[in-house]
Amino acid sequence: MLKYIVACLVLITVACSNQPEETIGFDELSPGSDKYNNNQADKTPDSSAVNERPESSLFLAIVDTMMLESRWVKWDTLLFPDRFGPNAQEKWMTIGSKDSLVLLRYQFKDSLRTKNAFFNWIDCFGPKCKSYTVGGNIRIPKRTALWLVGSKEMVIIEGNKAIDEKVVRVLLNNDPKKENWLYLVNIPKSGKTTWKRIDKGVEKPIVKTDENS
Repeated sequence: MLKYIVACLVLITVACSNQPEETIGFDELSPGSDKYNNNQADKTPDSSAVNERPESSLFLAIVDTMMLESRWVKWDTLLFPDRFGPNAQEKWMTIGSKDSLVLLRYQFKDSLRTKNAFFNWIDCFGPKCKSYTVGGNIRIPKRTALWLVGSKEMVIIEGNKAIDEKVVRVLLNNDPKKENWLYLVNIPKSGKTTWKRIDKGVEKPIVKTDENS
């Protein structure tokens, strides 16, 4: 069980090479990482840990739909987007018998801060600090992800299995006319990453790699 949980920690949020020492990325806790093996063993939740499922969360309906039985683990580690002054955040991992999910939500003061956090994050992505632009084909080893970037928030969901974009979108906002995302990024294990914008429920594909606006 411990090996499975550790394997679930190949995650999406990362630290750049010039990142402050106290701020780490999920990938630094992945199997084979010297930092994990030597210093971060206490970061791995064990099977006897308390279920920290919250009474209120944006992610409750999503987890209940995608993973009927799971244990919630709250993350108190500083991650890359924390560097950009969010007004509020949620950072969770949920562990089930067949999958695990990473669930992150960052809320910012305005769209400028949101975009600044997002563009800096994808500009130095992964342990090798690979630079992506909007429309790029992003890869997360052995995992899938769905990123939703709004004018004042970022919502990030990552797991081992395919994430149903339509289900997540309905659970986040059941009124299509009020659904707005600057960037919706669907990252499969293999195949092309899809980028789109949602404006009042209308999907607009993003194909330009320089559309950083």
